Amino acid sequence: MGFDQQHQPMNASPVFGVVATVVAGGLSLIDASKLDAPQRRAVHAVTAVLTGFYVAATIAGSKRGLVPLKTTAGIAVTGIALRFADAGDTIDLRFQEKLREAGAKHPRRWMAVAAAGTTFAGYLSDRTAARKSRFEAVLGHPPEHERVLDPGVRTIAEGILRARDISGAPELLAQLASAREVYWDEDFTSTAHFRVPDEFPRAVPHNQVFPVRAQFTGPDGTLLQILLHIYDGELDMLTVDAADPDDSDYVDGILQSWPEPSEVTHVIEDPDGLCRATSNG
Repeated sequence: MGFDQQHQPMNASPVFGVVATVVAGGLSLIDASKLDAPQRRAVHAVTAVLTGFYVAATIAGSKRGLVPLKTTAGIAVTGIALRFADAGDTIDLRFQEKLREAGAKHPRRWMAVAAAGTTFAGYLSDRTAARKSRFEAVLGHPPEHERVLDPGVRTIAEGILRARDISGAPELLAQLASAREVYWDEDFTSTAHFRVPDEFPRAVPHNQVFPVRAQFTGPDGTLLQILLHIYDGELDMLTVDAADPDDSDYVDGILQSWPEPSEVTHVIEDPDGLCRATSNG
């Protein structure tokens, strides 16, 4: 059995999409005003059960707990649909009359088309979401999230940009004021990814590692440096690396937090190598 067969949710199945679309259209063809009381109750019961089943199949819920969320939601929606079935008939008949007044000769058919179209659009949306979820699962990529920029990240990036008057720094500082952080895991990592709104001016050169580095001593005594990467003229990410390339194998996993400003020394690249960066401002 392949991955798709094992993990494809019911609401993303083509069979589910076709059946749900046909049922939604078929139920909308029924004119409650032409039914007697027993027939209306039967239609109400069938509609409520099918509505509850549809919600249970499409809702995103955990299977944990005494009663799974999907089951609870399905039962609750079934009860609500039964409770308000008469009110639904009244709204349905009013809508039918509005269509007749607008010139529709067969309003029930138009209502069926609208119901089927809405249901099929929902199915396509669920299928797209399911494909994305399976794609991320296959690649082993957790979902992407966005949050307010970590104060430590903001302070380090601002310190790098203000350490020396360098072309592009004003534009990047303006971006930093509104930047947010993109992350995939709640645990601390020594890489911070930025997301910048499109309306901000871009730095030149567009693609670079900003020439100022923030150096500090790691917990094990290794001299580390924080690099600010710029891509397409925008803040891209902060990364931690060993100041000495020979120590690069000892960097991963040694940090549990970003360094304090007092622990950092800013150095700048010049034709002769690296030297202490002193602000000209």
